[in-house]
Amino acid sequence: MMASLRPRISDERGFTLIEMLVAIIAGLVVTGAALGLLEISARQTTRISDDVQANRAGRNAMNVILEELHSGCTGFGTTAIQAPSTTPVSPLASTGPLNLWFLSAYGNPTSAEPSVSSVVQHDINWTATETSNTGEQLGTLRDYSFTGSGSPPNWLFPTLSTANAGATKVLAKNVLPPASTLFRYYRYDTNPANTKTYGTLVEVSPSEVGTVATNEKIAQVTITYKQAPEKGDTRQGHTTTITGSAVLRLTPPEVGSEGATCA
Repeated sequence: MMASLRPRISDERGFTLIEMLVAIIAGLVVTGAALGLLEISARQTTRISDDVQANRAGRNAMNVILEELHSGCTGFGTTAIQAPSTTPVSPLASTGPLNLWFLSAYGNPTSAEPSVSSVVQHDINWTATETSNTGEQLGTLRDYSFTGSGSPPNWLFPTLSTANAGATKVLAKNVLPPASTLFRYYRYDTNPANTKTYGTLVEVSPSEVGTVATNEKIAQVTITYKQAPEKGDTRQGHTTTITGSAVLRLTPPEVGSEGATCA
């Protein structure tokens, strides 16, 4: 019996070195592939999360700006887009590609005749804060507001400085204005000689923006910016572009006393 088991035991062999190496290499390949898929999945999840976060923050800020512009004063001889009432103190600046100055006013519902209960001068201001991981300039978008007094159209406002601003709103952080232009201004072409553009909106050149004569003619403001997530990652796919436009009423919707109101 023992003699018959010996040949069988001697014939039993383990794995050869080559077989072991092949098994190890195969295991490494499978493990590497699994880790690669896991890394891609985690990266994709982060990118989608950043995009959603940026889109939410950017659209919330845009909604606030558009709502305030739609309350722009157009009655009592006052237009919505105006040059600052006094020279702004830095970091505030005059109307231009990174600063939007306008008036918003609200009527008095208890008055028998149309009247204004309050008027506010706004500066939607972008200020640079830091450089992103891709070398782009990030900034904060704020709404500085100044409550006025007096009577239209000769409103009185305090010195336009951050110290005199009312409840300043931080609209959004990590905002990138494309080509350093966040606000674009448009007016109607009223020159009959321009047969192709007469009566249509044409963009106001940077040299015209901020002058009283031009501001009274501005009929539309377009706002465009890129919004990055909270961590400020500006790699492709982690930011979102936000665009909005507000068409301004240059004249009251009604004539007579009914027209002396604000939008």
